[in-house]
Formats: sequence, C-alpha cells, structure tokens
Amino acid sequence: MDNIIGQVQKGVTTIRSMNHFCEHMAFVSQVEPKSVGEALEDSNWINAMLEELNQFARNEVWTLVPRSKEMNVIGTKWVFKNKIDEQGVIVRNKARLVAKGYNQKEGIDFGETYALVARLEAVRLLLAYACLKGFRLHQMDVKSAFLNRFIDEEVYMSQPPGFEDHNNPDYVFKLKKALYRLKQAPRQWYERLSNFLLSRGYERGKTDKTLFIKNSCNDIILVQVYVDDIIFGSTNESL
Repeated sequence: MDNIIGQVQKGVTTIRSMNHFCEHMAFVSQVEPKSVGEALEDSNWINAMLEELNQFARNEVWTLVPRSKEMNVIGTKWVFKNKIDEQGVIVRNKARLVAKGYNQKEGIDFGETYALVARLEAVRLLLAYACLKGFRLHQMDVKSAFLNRFIDEEVYMSQPPGFEDHNNPDYVFKLKKALYRLKQAPRQWYERLSNFLLSRGYERGKTDKTLFIKNSCNDIILVQVYVDDIIFGSTNESL
C-alpha cells in the first residue's frame, strides 16, 4: 500500500471521466462571486442571472409601475451558488433573485406565513412502507416553485441590482406571484400544490398534512411534500 500513489477508494480516472470533467469546466465558473459587481464581470454568471430573470418573464411574476411615497418597497438581492454533482464537480452556476423579506410589514405586505413541512419521521415511514410493499420511489424538485403561486397582498419590490430599466430607473416591480424569501411564499406554494392534488382525487393525510394519497382499485399512489421537494411512488408503476 505504501507504493500506491493517491487514494485507492477514489478509483481509476479514465480519459472519458476527464473529458466529462473538462466539458463542465469550460462552461461554468469555478468561483462564487461575493457581489453583483463581481458576477457582472463573468459571462457565466451573467448567463445564470439572465436565466433566472427569464423564469420571471415566462411566469409573469411582476409588472413595472411608477413608485409612490405610500409604497413599502422591499429590496432585492442576488444569491450565487455553484451546483456540484456526486463527484464534487461543478456542473452549474445558479443565480437566484430573492426578496429581502425582513423589510415586509405584517398586515400590509403579508398575512399568514405558516406552511406545513414534512417531518423526517414521515419520510422514514414512507421509505419503510415502500420497502414493505416493494415499489419504487421517485424524487423531484420543482423548479422555481414559488413563482407558481399568485399572492393576495400588494407587494412592491425594487428592480434587480445590475438589471435596472434605464428608461425607468425610479420604477418598482409590483409582484403578481410569490418570490423566494417573501414571508408568505412557502404557504402560497403549498396551498396551490395541495389544491391541485385534491382536485385530482387525492386525499390529504389526517395526521400528516403533507402526505397525499390516491386510491385506484387495489393500488395506491403516495405523494410526500417537503416545500418544493416531492417524493412519490405507487404500488402500480403505471399510476
């Protein structure tokens, strides 16, 4: 063992794996910027920010309106994060525009904020039940989940740093849908998802409100919700 160079547990590095590594290295930034100014100097992070703003445009999240003195305008900030795969290789640069929710005022910008979250014990029970019945579980993450829910309150937000409208620099965005770090965002998303499932014949769990069950003849399909992560499986794969 003393004559072996490197870590045995790491396995053999092949030319194919090196090519895979280099392909990702060429199209993503390896450094997370500490400010918007740093991000705007890197084309990879600019593309990541544009991708986020395109999500907002497709989901019709906001409208640009003149600013008035009566408005409580919430600030915005960019959050930068490198996504890595199971081998520790950076595969994606993720830029997320979030609201400064701590500037919200209760009764004006938000009302109810509480949202149900699956407990770890519930997830373990679902895994145990899947093992007992011998069926496969799937996991999905809803992309831009909070953008799928309309909000009831009037919420105004400043323009994204680095992407202000040059023709209307003093204008603000009036939100039509929830945004990350808004106090009401998790609750609004859970309500829309649960209403959708209930309208499709699912029943909400009596003890665990984040578990949804649908019976079909002698088979069932189970859906466990954890904010925007969903675990689901069925005793009949076609379901």
